[in-house]
Amino acid sequence: MKLNMAQYQLYSSANEPATVAHCPIDCPIPEYGPEAPQPSHNQNSDIPFTIDYSYFINDISSKRQPSQLREITRLLEKIPPNCIKFGVGVPNVLTFPFKKISVELITGENIKLRGQELSDALQYLPSVGYRPLIKILAELQERFHGPQYWNKRSIMMTSGAQEGLSKAVDMCMRCNDSVIMPDPVYTGAVDLFTPYDAEIIPIVQDSCGMVVEEIEKVLAERKKKLLPIPKMIYVNPTASNPAGTTLPTRRKREIYRLACEYNLLILEDDPYYYLHFEKENPVSFLSMDTEGRVLRFDSFSKIMSSGLRVGFITGPMTLLRRMELHMQTSSMHTSSLSQVLLYKLLSHWGKDGLISHFMHVKNFYKQKLDYMMCAVNKHLHGLAEWYEPNGGMFLWLKIIGLNDAKKLVTDRCLDKLIVLAPGYALSANSKNPSPYIRISYSIASLEEVDRGILLLAEAIREELLENTCL
Repeated sequence: MKLNMAQYQLYSSANEPATVAHCPIDCPIPEYGPEAPQPSHNQNSDIPFTIDYSYFINDISSKRQPSQLREITRLLEKIPPNCIKFGVGVPNVLTFPFKKISVELITGENIKLRGQELSDALQYLPSVGYRPLIKILAELQERFHGPQYWNKRSIMMTSGAQEGLSKAVDMCMRCNDSVIMPDPVYTGAVDLFTPYDAEIIPIVQDSCGMVVEEIEKVLAERKKKLLPIPKMIYVNPTASNPAGTTLPTRRKREIYRLACEYNLLILEDDPYYYLHFEKENPVSFLSMDTEGRVLRFDSFSKIMSSGLRVGFITGPMTLLRRMELHMQTSSMHTSSLSQVLLYKLLSHWGKDGLISHFMHVKNFYKQKLDYMMCAVNKHLHGLAEWYEPNGGMFLWLKIIGLNDAKKLVTDRCLDKLIVLAPGYALSANSKNPSPYIRISYSIASLEEVDRGILLLAEAIREELLENTCL
């Protein structure tokens, strides 16, 4: 049974039937599309951030001090190139066995790193990242998310979005703190909070993402009962993993309003932003952030290469500085080679070339999804419930007649050589049984999709039959 996008399927507990209700179709057009001209960086410094960020920074992060040697790398960017560098304890690039680095693109063009660019790619960088790349990314953020207050906000490079999330959690969390998260949820985010014995406050999702009324209800009840108010809300707003949901603009505005009212930071983890299938780009939390409450995490893993391990955070300077101090004593900085190579590629493409690449990737995954939906409609009718995602690479299914799909996924499907993700592992509380499964349509071939969904249908029937006989 396919659930129309004008309806939604509430994620219920294993012992409660799912409820179907009407979902708002009203999704306003984003203010900042890729074609909209944006002002230059120095024209948008009129709204200062007035938040007391010390409230969000935990004791460990507040004790971090600048690494004196790492701080020297900041100075090197500002001094003349003919300066005699006696105080820099780095290896000489002349001892490295690389003369040039050349990468061939799928178009047949070559990207070559030589001279100073090669030297930069092989040498240590400042912890915040490669400045020429950051400049391009600042322009990208303004192109897609509107004018940014660069006198109060900045960008820091990370090893994928995950490292940025990790640094943010380690900066803010204290033991037993609470955090609001969608349910189901990306487990890589949950795992970051686990060492802090965090109280995970799960918010049910429908086909439009987190239900705002539930967030408001939780916050109001905690305030009334004098319980601690969470400092953070984690959101995966575009084509979310695992549910495939995209938060409409109206809901984002309501969530942002609640964040302002209750003094929350919003962790906007958005690695699938450029994989949405809608005509208009989603309006981000970053684009509506006038108070400095948003830490936005972007990644090139889904659109360039996951092996490059390049992501970046956009957020208030005060918070990014805290994370930079952590970076100075952990990984030191994101791979220099990856950053310079990415800079060279983006410079080669220009803005129009990058947009063209985004469209190519979108079309690729949209075709994958279309074929997957054909197979699902053909083989799983009457066996599962779903709604069609509008981006990303995941399909979220509820198996009809099963309270727990764990055995189906980890036993019966594996016997048929089908690898799926069980819903319980993607729940805010993985100990609860779940009738859901996640299917990724990203890498399977068209033949594998049709055969795999057929085998999944067989496995479901076998599991239901066995349960009936027990």
